Amino acid sequence: MKQLIKTTILVLFISLMLTNACIFVAGIKSSNEVGRMETQLDKLKQENIELENQLSHVNSLEYAASVAASFNFDKKAVPTYLDGLKYALNR
Repeated sequence: MKQLIKTTILVLFISLMLTNACIFVAGIKSSNEVGRMETQLDKLKQENIELENQLSHVNSLEYAASVAASFNFDKKAVPTYLDGLKYALNR
């Protein structure tokens, strides 16, 4: 009976050690995955900053003026004001 208890405790102890080792390895793999994701996140943040800078440049009036000049849009548009009722009433 004592031999059975000792064998059971030994088997339980060995299985707990193997389980602990498996959990440790899984933790290391998860840690590596988190590190890889953080690196990828930093790259995406940097790319986002660059794209925001490009977008702010494209949305600027200076860029619009330079593109307009390259397409020879030199003539200024004359705005039409809708203060008079002739536009609203179609007369």
